[in-house]
Amino acid sequence: MVFVPTLYSYEAVSKIKQTTKGYTMEYFVGIDIAKSFHIACVVDSNDKIIKRSLKFHNSKQGFKELLLLLDSISNKSCFTIGMEATNLFFENLYLYLKEKGFKVLLLNPYQTNKFRELDSMKKVKNDNIDALMIAALIKSGRYSKAYVSQDMYQSIKALYRHKHSLLEELKKHKRQIQTLLSVVFPEMEQVIKDPFNVTGLALLEKYPTAKHYEYANVDRVLKTFRGIKGNNFNREKAIKLLELAKASIYQGNGKDERAYVIKSHIRVIKLLQAELEELENEMLKLFNQVPKLNRDEEQEVIDIIDNLRTIPGVSDKTIFALMSECGELSRFKRASSFIGYLGLYPTLEQSGNKLINGPLAKRGAKLAKKALYQAAIAAIRHNKELNKLYRDKVSQGRAKKEAVIIVARKLAQIILAIYKNNVAYNPQRVFQQ
Repeated sequence: MVFVPTLYSYEAVSKIKQTTKGYTMEYFVGIDIAKSFHIACVVDSNDKIIKRSLKFHNSKQGFKELLLLLDSISNKSCFTIGMEATNLFFENLYLYLKEKGFKVLLLNPYQTNKFRELDSMKKVKNDNIDALMIAALIKSGRYSKAYVSQDMYQSIKALYRHKHSLLEELKKHKRQIQTLLSVVFPEMEQVIKDPFNVTGLALLEKYPTAKHYEYANVDRVLKTFRGIKGNNFNREKAIKLLELAKASIYQGNGKDERAYVIKSHIRVIKLLQAELEELENEMLKLFNQVPKLNRDEEQEVIDIIDNLRTIPGVSDKTIFALMSECGELSRFKRASSFIGYLGLYPTLEQSGNKLINGPLAKRGAKLAKKALYQAAIAAIRHNKELNKLYRDKVSQGRAKKEAVIIVARKLAQIILAIYKNNVAYNPQRVFQQ
């Protein structure tokens, strides 16, 4: 019997634990997750809405209110509870209910949205409807569970996500400086190719615009780099830079104000770079220590990480990205499941006898997919077997980007095999079926 909920279903609050003629009533609880409070809806096996809407706070007292409601209906073995993986707001309630012995399903918001649209045939959305739709979805059985990673993988994920956000923030400040430089000293790039290395930042701090070179000379410019090790800024470059500054098209409009903005961005960039360096150390420490596991599990994970490091082109950054975004890789029974989870597959469009391969799927583990794509590019340079695969695909007429994706898929297969079998990289097995 397919449950098709409507907004006009009647509400009946049952306080009786129903067991009739050997049949135990099942109950399906949909919980709409929010930051401050959650909404729960309870439906039974006979499509009755036992509780249409229980609003409870995201607190211990609120969680107890939910337990009191469920306990008044039946025992915990009769319940299946579903909730969406909404940001991180679900985590505390999810773990609380799991600890209490309930069967809890974590659902992808994408599938619940599609289920709601299919049921109502219109985009109607509020907290009560969402809770009811989640209950209806888990009762139908037409759902796929989201994955909740173990504590160690949650730690890796927290660090990796934070690193990603810091890198995005760093890129934003660099873009804003580049935009300003295109006005205040567009000619600078002829001498300084990268204004964000140690040399470039030191120069920008002292001479943020072309007009700030007005009283500078070659010796003063060279003095800027005196304390910087390994810089290759010489007298010839200093002369060229001064010539470009004097001939610059910048008219000096807002010179001091723009200089302040550039220096402000540089201060933030240096702070972000220091934070990223400290974060890299924390990530490395976590990799090498693998905390909160027993001795046998700890050694096994360390061995797996060391074996993954034997793949030419795969760095710690790649391993960290995959473990943070995908969790325990051994849960994937087949390589195709892992590749599907990553989203490393093309979209397909079929109309009649026409079948068109579209672009790479937008869904999947975005950060892990990006890391694996970058690892594939590195592997093409450093891994003989994968370099041959890339050249073979290009010679067969595949586009270069498409060939890189094929290498990334192969790399995913290799990583999964090494992870599951806990063995080092073996070049001879790369092209075995």
